[in-house]
Amino acid sequence: MRTKQTIIALLILLLPITLAAQTYEELVESALRAAQADSLETAEMLYKQAIRSAPDDYRNALAYHDLGHVQEMLYWKNTDSKKYEEALFNYSKAVDMQPTAIPIVFSRANFYLNLKNYGKAIYDYTSILDMVPTNIDALNYRAYAYFQQREYDRAKADYESVLRLKASDPTAALGVALILQKTNKFGEAIKRMDFLIAEYPERDDLLAIRASMLTDRGQYELALVDMDRAIEISPSNPTYYVQRAEIYEQKGKKKLANRDRRNAAKLVVSH
Repeated sequence: MRTKQTIIALLILLLPITLAAQTYEELVESALRAAQADSLETAEMLYKQAIRSAPDDYRNALAYHDLGHVQEMLYWKNTDSKKYEEALFNYSKAVDMQPTAIPIVFSRANFYLNLKNYGKAIYDYTSILDMVPTNIDALNYRAYAYFQQREYDRAKADYESVLRLKASDPTAALGVALILQKTNKFGEAIKRMDFLIAEYPERDDLLAIRASMLTDRGQYELALVDMDRAIEISPSNPTYYVQRAEIYEQKGKKKLANRDRRNAAKLVVSH
């Protein structure tokens, strides 16, 4: 045991010397390999070392970005940590160095979106669209952020911009349908969903969404048809059984509702 502890202690003492002996390129390459191997703490340390070794290197924009990405992954592994603050700091350093590098701005925007900081996400997506007004991903993501803020007119405008660029874009088409539902235009919303499902008949998520719309309007039989088909396509999705159980309850069919809830519970346990 002592021998093992001695070896570990020596390795820890030698690590700074080993890192110092590596060039900037070697440190970045080692960090990349560590990140790919899911050794995130090691990757974080190596990126920091690379940046310290050449603080004025123009390539640090990418190093800061990659460091931010590693810290973002660490945050999602432990959302009680403060890693999101470090990730945002380093993403922002990268953006400051390369404000016209769209992939770098996208990374910060998407992280803001996932953190539900919709205002800052919108700011970044708008920056991207100022550079490339036809960027479909930025339009779809900004529309989603607007939707979450209940700015339905702005969200709809972005989704419709996407559809003018790519008429078959399912994300934008679905977004418009959901906005129509939210703004009490039920008939138009269902028509949009009908077209979408006709184009993508194997998309179980679309069937579940249309079923939810139909349920809200009390059209339980039609909703059940959609949920039966969604479950047929994706029989291992427990949320579909819960959704169908709720429809059965609305129809007063408690036995069938309880059966679906039991099936959902079994699927959750098995996963």
